[in-house]
Amino acid sequence: MKQVVTYSELRSRRRCAYRGHLEYDELLTPRRRKAGFREGTIADAGMNALYLHLRDTGGYDIDAMVNAMAAEKKREDERLRTAGLFDEEWQEIEDRWLLLLSLAVEYVAYARANDPFERIITCQLAGQVPVLTGEGRASTRYDFRFKLDGLVVIGGQLWLLENKWWKNWDRNNLKALQMDEQSGMYLWGFREAAQRHRLPRTIQGAVDTYGLPVGVYYNIVRKKLPVVPALNKDGTTTKRKDIDTTYDVFLSALEDRDQDPADYAEILDILREKGNTFYYREAIYRNETELADIGRRIYFATRYVADGFTFKSPAKECTWDCPFWSLCLEWSDELLEQHFDRKERKHEEYDEELEEAA
Repeated sequence: MKQVVTYSELRSRRRCAYRGHLEYDELLTPRRRKAGFREGTIADAGMNALYLHLRDTGGYDIDAMVNAMAAEKKREDERLRTAGLFDEEWQEIEDRWLLLLSLAVEYVAYARANDPFERIITCQLAGQVPVLTGEGRASTRYDFRFKLDGLVVIGGQLWLLENKWWKNWDRNNLKALQMDEQSGMYLWGFREAAQRHRLPRTIQGAVDTYGLPVGVYYNIVRKKLPVVPALNKDGTTTKRKDIDTTYDVFLSALEDRDQDPADYAEILDILREKGNTFYYREAIYRNETELADIGRRIYFATRYVADGFTFKSPAKECTWDCPFWSLCLEWSDELLEQHFDRKERKHEEYDEELEEAA
């Protein structure tokens, strides 16, 4: 039986073979004192529902998005009830939930006005394909498993859709999208599946119509609402140039207060020129040379598994970025028993129900 590898596993093994060994051979996972609120899972559920509804009906429906998010929130609450959370922690979760709902309402309005999608093909598709050896042959030992947020048509071409909800971003975050390895590997995997006719019939039909996907369309939502400008004691609206808001929100506040926009021309011009910093979208092409290189990287990374590498790669970020720091310093059965559990499944990120490529 072939062994399945994922991006998460390959990334872990390449970063540090010892960490990859503990995570994916020993199946160790740190025992967390408090369960975290998985707001990303809730946001994903909402985006999936919104765009599947758009695909099936042709319309944007905030209720479809919110209802899906509420159902996922209910599952989260059930999961967290056994976590022994304090009242203030539950309140924080509720505050974050209310923020997600507000962000959803804002997003639907933004998406309705700005989405470039000519057609939604699917959301949340998982599949697996053989890893290709250095000679281009299908591996008899390893399959690569991928998972897409969505598949859409823009400008008559197929694109992978990658939805991200980030707390914030800067130029470096956005520049790094050009070499985003995870989405690149998913794109490589999907194209291999299409060329091997391993996709569901309707999705294979989309490939036949539009061709292989040419890149990744990044749809990034900032997890923050625009600030409503403060009202000064003298009844005027603040003109702070560093206000974290949008042109539309600022102008709407002026209109609600019966204030003349001409008196705020400078700050309005600044906000108009800055644009909407609460959403970011970019379509990034990946050419044949890049994709071939990605395929080779996947194969070379499987050598860590095949050769049984478990060597350590110490770096300063280990102190804050590795949950196995204590075991790496000195192995201890007592430490293992007190602070770590063993996963039931190797690739738990694929546990949820997804549309499966054949």
